[in-house]
Amino acid sequence: MLQDILNIEIPLEVKLSPDCRSVVYMTRLKWYHKTDERRTRPLWIADVGAPTSARPLTDGLFADRLPSWSPSGNAVAFLSDRGTSSGKSVALYQLDLTVEEAEPKALTPTINEKRISKFLFSPDGKSIAYITTDEESSEAETRKKATGDASVWGQDWDYAHLKLVDVTTGDITTISDRCSHVVDFSWGHDSTKVAVVTHQTPDAESHHIHGSTISIVDVTTRETSVVAHFPGEISYITWSKSFLFFLSNHILDQNTSGFAVYSIDLAGTAACKDYACQKIPLGDDCCPVGIVEVDGDIMVKIERGTMDELRLVGNNQLILSQKKAIWNFDGRRGRDGNIVLALAQGDVNTPTEVFSLSSGQMVRLTDHGGIFRDRSFGHCNFVQCESADGKEALDGVFLTPAQHARDDGKPKKPLPTLVLLHGGPYTRMTNQFDSWNPLTFMSPILLSQGYAVLMPNYRGSSGRGQQFASYSRGGMGIYDEPDVATMTQHVVAEGWSDKDRLLVGGWSQGGYLSYLSAVRNGAHGLGWAFRGAICGAGVTDWDALVLTSDIGYEQAQYAGCAPWTASDKNDASSRTGSALWEFKAAAETKRIPPMLILHGQQDRRVPVSQAHGFRRALDKAGLMSQTEFVTYPREGHYFTERKHVEDLMERMVRFVNKYL
Repeated sequence: MLQDILNIEIPLEVKLSPDCRSVVYMTRLKWYHKTDERRTRPLWIADVGAPTSARPLTDGLFADRLPSWSPSGNAVAFLSDRGTSSGKSVALYQLDLTVEEAEPKALTPTINEKRISKFLFSPDGKSIAYITTDEESSEAETRKKATGDASVWGQDWDYAHLKLVDVTTGDITTISDRCSHVVDFSWGHDSTKVAVVTHQTPDAESHHIHGSTISIVDVTTRETSVVAHFPGEISYITWSKSFLFFLSNHILDQNTSGFAVYSIDLAGTAACKDYACQKIPLGDDCCPVGIVEVDGDIMVKIERGTMDELRLVGNNQLILSQKKAIWNFDGRRGRDGNIVLALAQGDVNTPTEVFSLSSGQMVRLTDHGGIFRDRSFGHCNFVQCESADGKEALDGVFLTPAQHARDDGKPKKPLPTLVLLHGGPYTRMTNQFDSWNPLTFMSPILLSQGYAVLMPNYRGSSGRGQQFASYSRGGMGIYDEPDVATMTQHVVAEGWSDKDRLLVGGWSQGGYLSYLSAVRNGAHGLGWAFRGAICGAGVTDWDALVLTSDIGYEQAQYAGCAPWTASDKNDASSRTGSALWEFKAAAETKRIPPMLILHGQQDRRVPVSQAHGFRRALDKAGLMSQTEFVTYPREGHYFTERKHVEDLMERMVRFVNKYL
């Protein structure tokens, strides 16, 4: 079953054609891992309303990705590495759908190796704007030869620019300011202007220090006018009529405050101070996580608890609401004026597939997970309880193995349970088959073996609004781990989980919480303890993470402060979520359970030193005999090599079987 799970093609980048008759999309494997040296994948096309009509659009010999319809619907543009045999190149291609067996035509140089991060057709279809960095200059090559591989901060940074390619002539021009780093953009409706989001530098943390700037660029004159500057990150910028819409933080300079939808009215004067910016009211109990333009209207994907919604802003019209994860979505108005949707979704028993929703009919267009079509792994139960401090209502998901479920989906008896902790922390779990957390990959295997799975949405998670998300600011170890214990106690008290057969595990933020649960194991006084902990890519010392992570400024918000902002050198409040600082007492009281520790050696988000620090503590305490410590060469925060992903999964399943 493990191989079948890892072989599933997961649809994403779902795009609905202008006439609402077809859908194009790309696929990836579970963790976007590679089966060999290259990620070779075709693009796919399906017919709206036609069950299992999906078929390959391209040959699958190259890594074809990010498809986009031309405004006429007669062509599809996409990115591909088909220009060279090495798989290192990237170019923009266009496939003419009006010509039978047409070959994709390259629109940008096929030997370029610099990443293209985004592209969009102009509304009139005459050109495509795209974000890329320039190929390395001969000057830079000469300097590197002279200095070796020394890295000088700020020197030879790859600034991303906005370029324009004429789809007929192939002429390419740069239209953005070369002194700033372009991260996002959106076309104006008349194809003469582009709204551009820039950072001051290409450094991954530039927006934390310098913020983000929105400007309007005239594609003919190259004149640029600044619209607004925000002290944080901006995403999903979308130009609709005279308004710009985008996502940014609720509290603009705090990444821990969750997302909100903002709009800027461009109909006023050209002076920056006269543009009216406002936050779109969507409710205090939800989180917007995506924006799509629907023929002049703005549709937002909203997480509301364990519910996923698609709504139009303005009239707040609800288009779709379900207790099931919507991974990708697109929408347009059909000839009758009603909205047609294309979306990728799945559930506990169904791998993610592409569906169309038209005239009230939800139709599955794909069959990528067909190998599991007749399988029932379990039932998804939505769980709610009050937090231990009485401040919040908590929610989560409890998966009951099909063979142990009553008619209502609840377990017939207390079951051995894996408490599976999501990453983020700003994300959440609902009824879904796929996620980026590798522990969820093995959920079908565990369910088929009779194990239950509990997935708590602890404080700091998405889906519950600004207040719930903001608990993560300086709240590591104060709210999140107690919430995990509280929700675990709830399913024990309900008679769903066997209190003597509990195991905890997670990746990234979930890995951090697994470390913390291990050193606090049973200290809550609730009468149970975890029999083991799976800690993947987790944090063990937040102070050290702030200094070494590629997003240290953001990690400092979770920790509560950075050393350079602390007003008192004796303030140790940032250690409240650091398992290493609670290790000694835990080891002395013999609370620490058997552990499986997993980490990529090239992880820049949570460096492997976090795992090595905890390994040293275990070794000193004489606990390595009950610990399996595994690191993976060449792997970052998420793994890419198939053999490593297989090894990771096999070790986790063995650990669960041994201790649960």
